[in-house]
Amino acid sequence: MAPFGTLYTLKGTIHPRARKIFAAAALNGLELEVPADFNTSAASKTPGFLAKFPLGQIPAFEGKAATAIAQHVADSGPQREQLLGRDAAARALNQQWIQFNDLQFEAAVKDLARWRMGYEIYSAEREAKAAVDVRRWLHHYEVHLGSGRSWFVNEDGEGPSLADLVVGGSFFLLCRLYMDVEMRKEYPNVLRFYEGLGKVPGLAELYTVPLLEKRKEPGQD
Repeated sequence: MAPFGTLYTLKGTIHPRARKIFAAAALNGLELEVPADFNTSAASKTPGFLAKFPLGQIPAFEGKAATAIAQHVADSGPQREQLLGRDAAARALNQQWIQFNDLQFEAAVKDLARWRMGYEIYSAEREAKAAVDVRRWLHHYEVHLGSGRSWFVNEDGEGPSLADLVVGGSFFLLCRLYMDVEMRKEYPNVLRFYEGLGKVPGLAELYTVPLLEKRKEPGQD
């Protein structure tokens, strides 16, 4: 089968913003080609790349931002109804959770993750605000999933929607860098949801992460 398209992203590892894209492709049975010779630090600044992708950001695919790429991929295969919604109400709920996650939860997760990944200098003020926000949004997710729901939008047995893939991508980053064993005890429904994503055929590699025992604190190497 010919590749569905070319995704410009990290080679050999999964960029945090690309996880939901690869997941949507896996569920739709679509192959995404990642150029073997794409060097993100150099190639993303070239005139040719910037002419096609003016922001110079990755992942890049036909001029779309990460969530829009995932939407495009989700809408391009046989599982589009599962991923995006079978009717107007389900599609609206999908968008509601996706937008909430991107604007609220993921924004707070990134503030907790970036200095731990060495991308920016630690800020006590930013850390304190993000820590409060992440717990607030996790509580919102915990309550929504508390009725025994497997997924944010779809019913049990229908499989995950794009909203689940988006939330799961943010949760992957949180588990990898911030959400340690003590914190996980507070959100059993969210953890159950995330573990369920990893059990979906084709998604184990994308949503399985070694769970953190103790998060890195300021001043630790």
